[in-house]
Amino acid sequence: MRARVIARSGFSLLEMVLSSVLVGVLLVAAMRSVGASAFAQYRAAEQVSAQFLADGLLAEILAKDYREPGTTSGFGLETGESSASKTAYDDVDDYSNWSESPPQFADGTPMPDLGGWQRRVSVVWVVASNPTQQAFSETGTKRITVTVEHNGRVVATRVVVRTEAP
Repeated sequence: MRARVIARSGFSLLEMVLSSVLVGVLLVAAMRSVGASAFAQYRAAEQVSAQFLADGLLAEILAKDYREPGTTSGFGLETGESSASKTAYDDVDDYSNWSESPPQFADGTPMPDLGGWQRRVSVVWVVASNPTQQAFSETGTKRITVTVEHNGRVVATRVVVRTEAP
């Protein structure tokens, strides 16, 4: 009698284990890519929001006079202006050392849904021929720097130079 050879079809246990490992490795790689993509999208949206917040505060500041109306000297807050509220600010250097968290509209009301965001302003006199060099007296030129942070991390910084000339 002859022995019959029976051909079996299907997967062996080793083939199943190898294919499971391969699928697992591919799945982990795909999930990492999705996670990195989501994080990159979050950072990009955060960057855009920070730029809008910085540009908005700069527009508010640049709409003010170069110096206190009716005076020829002085820097910073004048009588009737408070470091706690910017509603009475009427010239560029009033914003020197201003900080707000959460960001506020020009009338001082907080912007909604911006917890964790902060805006800071620095205003200094600079040398007109070299705006990177700080001056310690009136030069007719001021450098305004607005820094926007989100959850303690600087996300955007905008710098503009404002001159006394109309």
